[in-house]
Amino acid sequence: MNASILDPPDFQAATAAAAAAARAHTEQTDLDLAEQEQWSMSECGFMDPEVQRTIRSASGAEDITQYPLHGWVDVTAEFHEACAELLPGELAQDMLFGLFEAMSAIEIMDPKMDVGMGFDKQDLPPPSFEAAVAMGVIKLDELTTAELIGIFDALFACFVSWLEGNSMDQVLFTCLYLHAPAQIQDRPLRAFCTAVRNLIAVVKNIIVMAGVNEEEDFQLYGNSALLAAEKAQPASIAPMLKEVEDSLVRKCKQLSSPEDSMSVVHRLRFMRHLFQAIYQVELMAGADSAEEAINDIYKNLNVASELMPLIRRTIDRGTQPVDGSEAPNPMGFSPRIHDRSQPPTFPRSIKIRDRPSSYQFLEEMISRFKYACKIIRHKDYYSALNFFIEYSRKSGQCILSRSVLQSLFSSSIRLVHGKQPMKQFLRHSVQIFNSPPVLNAKHPVASDPKVQQHLETFFRYCINMNTFNQFIRICGFNRARQRDKLARLIENFDTIQVDAARLDSLMNQLANERALEGNELHATALKHSTHFSTWVLYNCFRAMLIFLMSGFELELYAVHEFLYIYWYPYEFLVGFLVSALTRTENILLAQEEYAEHQSKIQANGSSSGGGGNNSGKNRNKTAKPRKNKKQQRPYRCEIVYYHALLSLCGGMYKAMAALTKDGRVRLPMSKFDNEEIRYNRRFLPFVTLTSPPPVSYAEFKNIRDHMMRPSVEELYTLAAKHFDQARNVLESIQNPEQEILDLLQIARTNFVVMNVLARGHQKGLKRQPDFDFSKHNYFPIIKLK
Repeated sequence: MNASILDPPDFQAATAAAAAAARAHTEQTDLDLAEQEQWSMSECGFMDPEVQRTIRSASGAEDITQYPLHGWVDVTAEFHEACAELLPGELAQDMLFGLFEAMSAIEIMDPKMDVGMGFDKQDLPPPSFEAAVAMGVIKLDELTTAELIGIFDALFACFVSWLEGNSMDQVLFTCLYLHAPAQIQDRPLRAFCTAVRNLIAVVKNIIVMAGVNEEEDFQLYGNSALLAAEKAQPASIAPMLKEVEDSLVRKCKQLSSPEDSMSVVHRLRFMRHLFQAIYQVELMAGADSAEEAINDIYKNLNVASELMPLIRRTIDRGTQPVDGSEAPNPMGFSPRIHDRSQPPTFPRSIKIRDRPSSYQFLEEMISRFKYACKIIRHKDYYSALNFFIEYSRKSGQCILSRSVLQSLFSSSIRLVHGKQPMKQFLRHSVQIFNSPPVLNAKHPVASDPKVQQHLETFFRYCINMNTFNQFIRICGFNRARQRDKLARLIENFDTIQVDAARLDSLMNQLANERALEGNELHATALKHSTHFSTWVLYNCFRAMLIFLMSGFELELYAVHEFLYIYWYPYEFLVGFLVSALTRTENILLAQEEYAEHQSKIQANGSSSGGGGNNSGKNRNKTAKPRKNKKQQRPYRCEIVYYHALLSLCGGMYKAMAALTKDGRVRLPMSKFDNEEIRYNRRFLPFVTLTSPPPVSYAEFKNIRDHMMRPSVEELYTLAAKHFDQARNVLESIQNPEQEILDLLQIARTNFVVMNVLARGHQKGLKRQPDFDFSKHNYFPIIKLK
């Protein structure tokens, strides 16, 4: 190639020469192309035949080669004239300008997406920490108490904004002091910034190890080069902060008005105890005693909680943000310092929390941490799962709180509460749930090698499937993600159900063999009624109920779908839960009677040679367990709660049937609707389960058609009876929680509404009522318009 072709002055000449060569080559091959089959419209990619002819012709090639000879053409006026014909929300579409190009055009010059927009070019931010120091924008020494308080409060606000899902580059590392804490000469500021740097690393480790975060919850990745610049030494943070606190306290004693300096001390002390609490959570995996570690965490959280009112009262003592500025503090922050270092698709619009709401968030987060520490009290799977479900419902909005709970409960997949193996935890959980005889060490069969081998195989299979541990972990995700993950979890329960049923069958077979051998004691000890199957099915039913009802919370269901969504738990799911718990209670009572019978036999045997007084004493001893029969119903409260849910689901099911038949529910047009497809998609995760068996759409349709035979008034009356039953059950609960009170109000209100409709109220007006879910996420208050 000639070197002159690469010279800029000869660019046009080189382009013309290349075009001439291309033209000659085109003329030489035209005859060959004419003999070949012409391109089809789809192969060409253009719909306009005129455009195709222009591109294929030699004149099209000439136009392209002449492009460098022409300058830019101003089309602004034509562009605005064309845009005037478009309504808001409409997009222009051309063969070379489709949806992809339209979206790219929208992002140009948008402050949220275009890095070059949104700030004053005359007031450029400092490019680095060193540049800011050289320009005199920030101070490194002799900061006033007002400046320290302002920086500390702004950093807490940035920390909270980071926990809410924003990038650390756009919130935390807009603070220039965090870029090089070691170069800060002011001791309180250096200690605080070093603590923040280490706190970032500790929080990231906790969230990564917990593994319950999604991309919308938390952004793990930021400017890792800044974090790696100084090695994190979390163990030295608390002594360093304590030393600075003591130094400031000594100075405060010499001041006539030490209020401002004590405000700095309170913030340093709050950071120290908050950091220690979070750092101890990270160390839970290697703790010798989980109880002692959680007690230390709880003590630090108590001190931090006591300091919070003192800090919130002194927010106005620090420097405040400038009106109209994006910086959370006048000095030390440069909001757009990382604009050029971020990827092009990064979210640009960031609103850092104000200081009062940030401290409110931290105060609530500390309360959630303290509540999470109670997980140490729950030593079995049943109570632990209930705690996680309740925690998710009340405190599931904070990713750090959810991650802390996961870390306190399980340091790894196979360890629980510090160093307890998950297999041992599940074994103990089954024993507490329904007390299978084969898990009782006092029974004669506890040392049978064959029995123990079957048990070991079953619990090892549960661990390998990871279903039970995953159920608890799912409760740590945000509410929207829980539903997607529960759908996959429910499918895994089927294989464990089969294995549990096989284990129960083996236990019964062994019991029959012992009975045939004449060993009545071993046969009675082995005999049981589906202990392991009941335990597995109960947890499966709970996962199914949470999955189904979460659609109301996430507003996934249309109103006309409420009928079969409430029908399924009413006809099957809640009834199965009540049956499983009732069966478990009956098993526990039967075992109590068996133990009572054994103790009576032993007592009679030991007193066979004694007098009547001794036999009377023995009769009194055997009568004592009967007094405790009422205490052997650990699931009575939950059974009563599910009875209330059963009546509420039945009331909503009959109410939706009556409203649909009465013409008060708007139905989709038949040409745009296929109810069978919607039904199958709603219950798709249940199809693979053996128990409960899946219910086809044809079966549901037959049940619905049979139920819809009575008149509208009778259906309204049936719905009112269900709500009245729910009201009676809920009123019988002693010391009700807020959820029970809310459900009671829903049952009472809907009972009145159904009775009003049954009497023919607004019979001529076919308006769809409002369904108000403000009181409860799963059951609405029906309001007539």
